[in-house]
This record gives sequence, C-alpha cells and structure tokens, in this order.
Amino acid sequence: MPHILKESLSRRGTLLLWVERLLLAIGLLCLGLVAFAVIDARWFAYQQGRLLDRALQARPSGRETPGAAHGAAPPASETDRLDSFRPGSAPAAPPAPEGSVLGRIEILRVGISSLVLEGIGGETLRRGVGHIPGTAMAQAVGNVGLAGHRDTVFRGLKDIRKGDLIDLETLAGSYRYSVDWAQVVDPDDVGVLGAGNRPELTLVTCYPFYYVGSAPERFVVRAHLLGGASQDGGVDPGADAKPAAAAAAAPTTAAGKSGN
Repeated sequence: MPHILKESLSRRGTLLLWVERLLLAIGLLCLGLVAFAVIDARWFAYQQGRLLDRALQARPSGRETPGAAHGAAPPASETDRLDSFRPGSAPAAPPAPEGSVLGRIEILRVGISSLVLEGIGGETLRRGVGHIPGTAMAQAVGNVGLAGHRDTVFRGLKDIRKGDLIDLETLAGSYRYSVDWAQVVDPDDVGVLGAGNRPELTLVTCYPFYYVGSAPERFVVRAHLLGGASQDGGVDPGADAKPAAAAAAAPTTAAGKSGN
C-alpha cells in the first residue's frame, strides 16, 4: 500500500476517533443533565412533602372547608413553556415567592399526586404543579389555575374523565373538585382562566401529550368545588364518558376543541 494512502487512512481514523469521543461526551452530558433534573425533582418532592405533611398534621381541625375530601389520606427538562399562560390581570407580585410549597394535588384514578408550588417558572414546573399567578387561591372564591408539564406531573391528564375527583390539600383547608369538561385551546387563549359564578379549578398542560418538541396547543381541564358535608359519591367517576384527551381531538368550533 502506498505511503500516502496509509497516511490518509490514518488521519481519517484519527478524525473518526475524535468525533466518536466528542459524541460520547455530548451523550454523557445530556444524560447527566436529565439525571440531575430527575434527582433534583424527586429529592425536592421528598423533602418538601415531609415538611408539608407535618404542617398539615399540625393544622387546626376546625379549618376544614366545604368541598373537603373527608377520609382521604394523601400519599406522598423543561420541554414546553407555560409561563405565558396566565390571565391578563395578573398582579405585579405573586401572593407567595416563586417556588413556595402551597399544598398537594391528587387525582387518584389517573395516578396524579404532586406538590403544588407558587408560580409557573421553569424550575418550579420541573419540581411540581405550579399555581398560575393572577388566579384565585383555593381558600378564595374564584377560579384556581394550576399548570404542569405533560410529560411529568400532568401526564395522567390524558386519561381524565368527566366526574373524576380532584383533591387539593393546603394549609388553609382540604378541597374536593369534580371534573366538568376538558378542552384543547390555543396557547394564548387565557380566557379559560376567567372566574365563573362558583368556586372552580382549572388544570393546564401542553398538548398533544406525545408531541415531539414544543407542543403547539394547551389541554385544559375544568372542575367545580363540591359543597355540603358529604362529598363521597357526589359524582360517579366511572360514568360513561370517553377519555377527554381522545375526545378533544374531534373537530369542533372555532371557540376551542371540546373534550367533553
């Protein structure tokens, strides 16, 4: 083999070796970032969840509110942006610092259980469900807005149904909601966060759930607060309703794609 050809093959082999090492380093870096995000979120949930449980146990028993979930004991990568999905009348400063733990949300039928934090910044949504600034708090009359990522804390919303029960526990009280409907809306359609004539809860995540990249739409779930002393059996969670995520894909009017 001529010397020039040997030298060319040697240089090409050296170049391929360095490219292989570079790609391996990039892959290890990406894996490290993902591992850090997962470990940080789980460690945060473990630490803050224990603190929340202690605070809830120390809560005066007389602060239970209508709509409470009696007899239910709570268990213990930013791919899409939700920080712009808030009502236009958002106050200049949030009622609590960004990332502060407010409580816990549970939707047992679809396997959702997560801390609720104040705000919808990237780090906040990486660690749990975020309370949308400008919307009501659970103890106030209005529409409580909560946002979460479709591939983590709110993944189970793809299977949500009308009549599913949502438990929201805070230091101010325990609240139980019943799902009314689900819709797919445009990312700038913040009208769904408007307050109605009764206490409500609105859950927001990105849609489609399995979209690769930044999802172009928002999946919205609306529920109302259950009132009265007895909350069990208020609405049958096993009602003959198709999963809202599947129904939301059906053609609808310009006002939004209905997932009822």
